[in-house]
Amino acid sequence: MIAIIVAASAAAISPASDSEQAILPPGVAEVIDVALASGDAATKEAVLRTVRQAHPQAAEAIDRRVAAWAASHGQAPALAVAPPPVSGASPPPHAESANLHETTPLKWSGEGEAGAFANSGNTPGIGIVGGFKLLVEGSNWRIGTTARADYQETANVVTREQYRLTAEPNYKFGPRGYLYGLGQYEKDRFQGFDVRYSLSGGLGYSVLASDNAKFNVKAGPAWRVTRSVTGERESILAGLASVDMKFSITPRLQYSQDASAYVDGFGSTLYTLAALDSQLIGKLKARLSYMVQHETAPEAGRQPTDTTSRLTLVYGF
Repeated sequence: MIAIIVAASAAAISPASDSEQAILPPGVAEVIDVALASGDAATKEAVLRTVRQAHPQAAEAIDRRVAAWAASHGQAPALAVAPPPVSGASPPPHAESANLHETTPLKWSGEGEAGAFANSGNTPGIGIVGGFKLLVEGSNWRIGTTARADYQETANVVTREQYRLTAEPNYKFGPRGYLYGLGQYEKDRFQGFDVRYSLSGGLGYSVLASDNAKFNVKAGPAWRVTRSVTGERESILAGLASVDMKFSITPRLQYSQDASAYVDGFGSTLYTLAALDSQLIGKLKARLSYMVQHETAPEAGRQPTDTTSRLTLVYGF
């Protein structure tokens, strides 16, 4: 069968020129003709690559023979197949350009939380809590969103209704340093404010960044707008400093803590949330957490400190 293909190819293509015969070793031209006549793109590519690797000095003669064969059969010339780069040589410019434009897949993660809480301070009692976290990460950026709601009734009267929503985009400019932005919405009329908005931005630094231990610090200016339950509105510049940490105690037990301080000329808000997670089944965890929020200048008639103990189930995704 090969002999027939070779014969057909030899009859269809004009003989190689004297210069090609002088450069192409005996038998190479026939091998090229057989590969081209096969009609199989993979075979042609493999044969041409192998021939060019074996006879790099004959690259131009090989290209001329391929072009002549294509012209005699009314086909477009076969694409040149570059030999693999020599070890230690620099990659071709187009390869570097492709790497620069290579995209990193987005990474999504999050969790949902539901359970009960026991509260002390302005609204002591027991209620229900729900929340979620969502994190989207790229190669050098991430956006984290958290939401939490506490609700409590006593004798069919709402005695606690607290909502907290945050969104934080980060841009990593170094191995550990990053820029952050932070937007926060709060509602807690039992603490004296109907709504409170906070916007902040600044610098962050990852002190620890491993699979088993993470510790981040950040600080920057902030702008806070508070509308009290009496209808008064206050807008003020402040400073924000915060830390967040997470580390594994055992493979099934993990501790985490977030702490932040908003400080301005009239008062400060200190907040911390510590949590202990225990792995149950698969992605399901049990969480015991303790929250403290302290206002150095609370609204008239309000206690400065609220504490909340929560026992919840958490499902990660």
